[in-house]
Amino acid sequence: MQKEKRITKMRYYFAPLEGITGYVYRNVHHRHFPGTDRYYMPFVAPNYTKHFKTREKQDVAPENNTGLTAVPQVLSNKADEALWAIFELAALGYEEVNLNLGCPMPTVARKKKGSGLLKYTDELDAYLDGVFRGIEARTSDMPPVRVSVKTRLGTDSTDEADALIRIYNRYPISELIVHPRCQKDLYRGTPDQEAFLHVWQNSVNPVVYNGDIRTPEDVKKICKACEETVVHSGDAGQPNRAVIGRDGTAKAPDRAVIGHSGTAKMLDRVMIGRGLLADPSLVRQCQGGSPITNEELAAFHEELYQRFDETLPGTKVVLSHMKELWFYMGNLFADGEKYLKEIRRAGNRTQYEAAVRVMLSVCSLKR
Repeated sequence: MQKEKRITKMRYYFAPLEGITGYVYRNVHHRHFPGTDRYYMPFVAPNYTKHFKTREKQDVAPENNTGLTAVPQVLSNKADEALWAIFELAALGYEEVNLNLGCPMPTVARKKKGSGLLKYTDELDAYLDGVFRGIEARTSDMPPVRVSVKTRLGTDSTDEADALIRIYNRYPISELIVHPRCQKDLYRGTPDQEAFLHVWQNSVNPVVYNGDIRTPEDVKKICKACEETVVHSGDAGQPNRAVIGRDGTAKAPDRAVIGHSGTAKMLDRVMIGRGLLADPSLVRQCQGGSPITNEELAAFHEELYQRFDETLPGTKVVLSHMKELWFYMGNLFADGEKYLKEIRRAGNRTQYEAAVRVMLSVCSLKR
């Protein structure tokens, strides 16, 4: 009998979420639920001042990111400002910096940043050209640094993906993290799997899938879909579409689709955001482990609450952070809406703590 294919060798990345997944959250999550391969930081946004904000300095400080692999992210549309940030981060010891071309929020997109830059393909190309030329020209005393890209597949439509992949293929991007929605979708609807598969098949750079992974089955489904995009012929697999090369022209398949053995290369890395916020044990489950228990969730919540209390300015801010987390974690419970309302209504620590105690003791986790 043929054994079922396992996904234990999959690499799992934690997507950044502004205001939540800062260094406090990353460290607490890693202590309670080890197994995530990389944590991507909420973006830093360099500007003409060439200075990081205090919050940004705290988040990227090496002493706040020990014991885990953290990857800083840069949001910009100007190569000189991005390069300044990249080299500052490399000097701190970071070996990879991620360029944010995926943020869909209107306040960001209106400034031609994040996924708002994607419709301006000439400007996007010039931005990436400036960044990679600058890295190539760095002096010998500067530490080496890889540059990855997190992107959506268009501003108005994922039909823009073809033009984008032709641009991305011109540059030595260490990983292309693809969320297959367009900017205007925000997080509505479902990711465009067909558009992702086209990018996965045609990218000359390693591709990471990101988008609506909430269960281990979701990982298996996207892996299977990638496998099925390759049509096998004889001893070697042949893709059903031509690969777009670095010069923008169609070419024969390379290792982006065909592995060293001549068989189809498997998707081997995914990024998870809201799914991990909702269930901190999701990576463990994807690796074949057990679901989260009430006791684990209580311990995770307690340390996170305590650490936020130590690092955030005042009760109002602390409770705001915790309530935002419960917006996601509340989905763990089969019968928790009544108690979630009490958490949302809590106006002080006493009310909040009482509501959480009841939630954790009365409600049952979904199974």
